[in-house]
Amino acid sequence: MIKALKSNSNKWIYLAVLAVIWGSSFILIKRGLVALAPTQVASLRMLVSWLALVPLVIHRFKEVKKRDYRYILATGLLGNGIPAFLFAFAQTRVNSSLAGMLNTLTPVFVVIVGFFIFKIRFHVSHILGIIAGLTGAVILIYNGTADDIFSGEIRYGLLIVAATICYSFSVTIIRHNLHHIDAVLITGFALFIAGIPCGIYLFTTDFLSRFASHQHTWMSFFSIVILAVMSTSFSTILFNKLIKVTSALYASSVTYLIPVMALVWGLLDGETISWIQLLGLVIILSGIYLINSETVREVKSLQKEQKI
Repeated sequence: MIKALKSNSNKWIYLAVLAVIWGSSFILIKRGLVALAPTQVASLRMLVSWLALVPLVIHRFKEVKKRDYRYILATGLLGNGIPAFLFAFAQTRVNSSLAGMLNTLTPVFVVIVGFFIFKIRFHVSHILGIIAGLTGAVILIYNGTADDIFSGEIRYGLLIVAATICYSFSVTIIRHNLHHIDAVLITGFALFIAGIPCGIYLFTTDFLSRFASHQHTWMSFFSIVILAVMSTSFSTILFNKLIKVTSALYASSVTYLIPVMALVWGLLDGETISWIQLLGLVIILSGIYLINSETVREVKSLQKEQKI
């Protein structure tokens, strides 16, 4: 009884901490952009993420087979490197709360990519979920708050959409080609691929001189360090723990909490959030629910067959 209560308590704690960590990513990027260029924010994020995680996996690199290199290279670029730059550039004109809301599109594009690349069949709920998700995205992008200095033109919102498409390719590759490797090792190896080039590039810029020329550089620096360590390294380990004490389906519910946390940070930071944007978010989350509901039914059906 006590063990069951402890396990139940742990899963809620893990879920809440993950929601706070991932939901805070967007405000931290915004803080990083105060004194650093978008390319510096993204490069620093990749470098620090690699430095934070590599000690945990460097002794395990031999576990990765040569046949997996190309897939891990793809996840390094699509799941880490490219999205880091897209978000950094997008948030020069898009506020952090809107970025957090648009980030929820990833599950929608996972279904689309799975259908076109891996020929995974569509269900009616998938189609309805995709329509809802894309409709919500259009509402969010088109109705960006025009009176906020971080608001952007439509193309900046589309950069975040592009980032979620990259994430969806990465997730699909991991599911179908790297399912035999644990997430920590995949992330560590992928960051090894993305982190070193980004680190080399970072120190060819005026990154170091900014500490002397801009009074807020240290604040921006530590914001990105926190982002890199918590949102990439620590959260990967915590997400694995959450899956172990619950299930992948339960862990995926963090998707619904991330934009809520992003909204809270945005409001605390004085960002303007319109009711039409909230409507767009609700429509996207409804689409994700429709997509996930089919997965839940399939899993339950499989479990019944196994019992039989």
